Formats: sequence, structure tokens, C-alpha cells
Amino acid sequence: MHNSSITSLQNPLIKEVVKLQQKAQERKKLKQFVIEGVREVSLALQAGITPLHLFICEDFYVPESTYPVTTESIHQHIRYVNPEVYNKMAYRHNAEGIIMVAGKYNTGLNQIKLTHSPVIIVLEGVEKPGNLGAILRTADAAGVDAIIICDPQTDIFNPNVIRSGLGCLFTQQVALCSNSEFFDWARENRLKVLLASLQATKNYYDAEMTKPLAMAFGTEAHGLSEEWYEKADEALKIPMSGRIDSLNVSASVAVMAFEARRQRLQKAL
Repeated sequence: MHNSSITSLQNPLIKEVVKLQQKAQERKKLKQFVIEGVREVSLALQAGITPLHLFICEDFYVPESTYPVTTESIHQHIRYVNPEVYNKMAYRHNAEGIIMVAGKYNTGLNQIKLTHSPVIIVLEGVEKPGNLGAILRTADAAGVDAIIICDPQTDIFNPNVIRSGLGCLFTQQVALCSNSEFFDWARENRLKVLLASLQATKNYYDAEMTKPLAMAFGTEAHGLSEEWYEKADEALKIPMSGRIDSLNVSASVAVMAFEARRQRLQKAL
């Protein structure tokens, strides 16, 4: 073991990491969060997130060339831990052997950089970390510009968001704001606002999606609030031929985001 190894389960730093993993109020108080796993840590470091602490358990950690973790410039933040200490901190026991603690970063609308013809995904009141993680992966795959969460019910720095999103929280631009802040920002940036609704009469593939665009989705239980129907440019439905009309919100995002991508690729031909 290394000189700086932590072998005690009673170490205050280890106890702090456990609290950060488990409690949203702890993350809020300290403005810190936890990133677990090789891919997730690698993507966070590539996104320029500076570690406050980087814990490595050499019994489990295997470097991966696809998701490199370069430690030269951050060696002063590295703490080596034994398997017992690692498993006390980790959600996935005996797994990847690497955990990073970082400071929360700016998630304001002001830090979003847009391309000349952006596609933005907007979520109102997303509740489930697993859904948000899946949407982050979809956004990464479909090449959307940003994800904006209005009136969020979930903490985007929740370990489940990072884990279920496979680290895509760090490959995407993510902002949190109120509904009214979003509509002001959308107007400033001349975005056409489309919303997904079961009540709409127009099918999503009949909409024009090649211009600067924001697509809004509500929760599965309640859909979007009234304000969206008043202020959006167009409501669209995904026609369904099953016995129930409830697609998971992450599936709805995938259907519409890839349609926008398809229309843009076709237009570029």
C-alpha cells in the first residue's frame, strides 16, 4: 500500500463521501458531489472538472484506454484506499475501484453555448434520476446541443443520474432554470418551441425540425403544465399503436431527437 493510503473506515473523509453519495442536502451544503466509475471519472476530467479528491483502490482499478484517467496533473488529490474502505464509499461493490469528489459547477442558462441551428431538449419537473440518466445518454447519441431542466424535482448531481447516464452528464451542456426564464431565453435565441403531448393532433414527423429548435417534455404522470401550451409554438404527438399510450419519457425524447437529426441530415444532402 502507499504511504497516503486510507485503511480506516472511521476516517472522516471517507464518512463525508458516504454522506455525499446518500444525501442531497449534504451535496447542497458542501456544493460537492461524487463521481464513481472509470468511464464517468474519465469523462468528468475530460470536461475540465477538477477533482477535490480522487480515491483509487488498486485491487479493483484497471485503467481503460477508451476512457483514460490521466493522473499526472492531479496526483496531489489522489488517495489510495483498501477494498474495505472503497466498498464503504462505493455504490457498486468490488467494481471499478475509482471514485472522485468534485465541486458543483455552474448550471445556469448563461453558460450554454449554442451552434448556429441548435436542438435543445427541455424537461419540466423530471422526477426520476434513472429517466434523467437515460435522457442524457439519448442526447449524447442524438447530438443535441443542450438539456434544460425547468423546475427540477431531481438533483442532477445525484449519483444515480451520473451512473444511469454513464457519465453523459459531463458530455452534455445541462442547465437548470424556471419555466419563465426558459421562455425568455428561448425568445432571445429565436428558438422554435415544440412540445410533446398526447392531446396534440399533429404527428411529430410532420413538423419542420431543421431550424433552431427546443423540444419540451413533461413528466409521465402529469405531462407539461398549462404554461407550455400557452407559450409553445406547436404541440406534437407520437402516434402509438399499442394498447396503452404511455411511452417512457426517455423513449419519447429519443423518438423526437432522432427525427430532428434525420431531417437535418436529409436537408444537408
